[in-house]
Amino acid sequence: MVSTPLLQVSFILLITSYIIPSFSQNTNCADSGLDWYTDVVGETPCRTYERVRQICNPDFHVGVMNTNTPPDVCNEQVPDCCCNSIAFGLSMLCLTCQQGFSHAPNGFDAGSGAYEIYLSANRPVGQFCSPNTNQSFPAQIQTAVCNQNIKIFDSMYNRIFWSDGSWF
Repeated sequence: MVSTPLLQVSFILLITSYIIPSFSQNTNCADSGLDWYTDVVGETPCRTYERVRQICNPDFHVGVMNTNTPPDVCNEQVPDCCCNSIAFGLSMLCLTCQQGFSHAPNGFDAGSGAYEIYLSANRPVGQFCSPNTNQSFPAQIQTAVCNQNIKIFDSMYNRIFWSDGSWF
């Protein structure tokens, strides 16, 4: 007969073997459409997004992104890692990564206002995460990105941002 503690450990290991891969599967791309990003940065946009968010929240894991944009929201208690256009852009690239180009041959577009929704999360109307930065990270987050050797695609800093919050 198997002892109760051994049975409990076996059960925990079994459950963990299903949970841990499900996190990592959400950072994989569905097809080769974003291989250019992986070739330049060394990881998928989902993994980059996850690593940036984990600077502020080590327990953050990319889930299945919402196809109704924005794909995610900045709802962290310490929002410095997500309250910026770079994290929003990474979330949009992650959505395309997860869905693949068979679902959206040109990638996913976020219309005007999607960035505003991303920043407001579940806050009262008109309230946004703070500090909000565009085309950069707050200084302490940029330092952490560098210290953790997280590579950010250069265009995220100076090209991939529209003042009306749309994404193309």
